[in-house]
Amino acid sequence: MRHGFWAYRKYFKGAIMNSMRQLFLSILCCLCFLQSFSLPAYSATEEKDQWIFHLTPYSWLAGQRGTVATLPELPPADIDIDFYDDVLDNLNGALMLVGEVRQGRVGVVLDISYIDIESEEPLSSSYFSQVSSTTKTWMVSTAAFYRLFEADKEFLDLLAGIRYWSVESGLTLTGGTHGPKCFSNREEWVDPILGLKGLTVLGDSNFFLIGNFLIGGFGVESDFMWDATLNLGYAWTETFSTTIGYRYLDVDYQKDDFLYDVSQSGPIIGFSWRF
Repeated sequence: MRHGFWAYRKYFKGAIMNSMRQLFLSILCCLCFLQSFSLPAYSATEEKDQWIFHLTPYSWLAGQRGTVATLPELPPADIDIDFYDDVLDNLNGALMLVGEVRQGRVGVVLDISYIDIESEEPLSSSYFSQVSSTTKTWMVSTAAFYRLFEADKEFLDLLAGIRYWSVESGLTLTGGTHGPKCFSNREEWVDPILGLKGLTVLGDSNFFLIGNFLIGGFGVESDFMWDATLNLGYAWTETFSTTIGYRYLDVDYQKDDFLYDVSQSGPIIGFSWRF
């Protein structure tokens, strides 16, 4: 059993780089192509009675560190997955998307992140000859916000809402003398969240800084959670911009035998449309 666990852990750790490298290079090529256009400067303000919608697909190239125990039959394990050395070849599916609607000083934001990883690894054991593993993780946040401050080239929002977590893990051992053996578990929880989001335009250019800082949990479900992002953006038109930056997330959740004490960090790239 422990042979299967450590093989699973080793394979997951080595599963995450080639696809993200290709994605990162493709995005850089797109950005270089778009730089040939001359476009108007970004403005942080809009008409007060106008409904504003933002849609932002993004890619977070995150490494992961911490201690997890997501399968009750298996012991806790330390994980250390570094983006620059390890990150994502066995991706079954992923969805990362932010949507926002605002009128005047008030609005609502929804952030959806989903990743599905499946891997297989041979085992050098007389009991089992192969281990296959799946990990499906949902992180869905929704919050209302109020614009505390707004000027021609900057704003600051106060956010309050919730974040839904779902971590589903599966492990199947096959072959050998003991036949198939399966382990699976799913844990869900909801954390309250509070935070700030702000933007400032850099001089008279089309470049801007945008970031947010969230805290949550407060012992309601997670003991504590915090999430910080800082991006450098460029407004190509009045309706389209791109951002590149860095995100750090830390969450500490434990219930019964389930433990998810993890920090995730890495570069983040997004494309935003306003309409």
